[in-house]
Amino acid sequence: MNISTSTSILIPRPREEVFHFACANDTYERTLRPRGPIAGIDKAEMFEGQALAEGSWRRISMTDGSVIEEVILDYVPPSRHRYRWTGGVKPPFSWLVRSGTGCWDFTEVDGGTRIDWGYVFELKSPLAYPVLLLIVPLFRSWLKQGLEAIRSELS
Repeated sequence: MNISTSTSILIPRPREEVFHFACANDTYERTLRPRGPIAGIDKAEMFEGQALAEGSWRRISMTDGSVIEEVILDYVPPSRHRYRWTGGVKPPFSWLVRSGTGCWDFTEVDGGTRIDWGYVFELKSPLAYPVLLLIVPLFRSWLKQGLEAIRSELS
């Protein structure tokens, strides 16, 4: 069973510029900061010097001390960046969720670039669903905060 959430933002900059800034590993530690009980990103680094590309692996160190390993599922500049993690989060989230898949879609629109950032969480049990219904709005606000920080840095 899965549960999903998403948010979007318009950034008044060219799509290529927005994509490359938003997807750079060193951008995450500046823009994806903690929000309430949701940890932020302290550091993002590719395994063994790999380039950011489909099939590569990335290590994400979170502000709560957890370390998440992600596989890059899609990396198609300047339109899509999709990744999946399968562990490393701390309780209580780790008790509820088996994995998470994030997807950033970048679309040229009048006035700039629209980023749609969605997340799908695979639940460990259907019993986790009611609890996650309470957590998902907090996570969506974390996503939105991150997108707003990206827009602010590019303004």
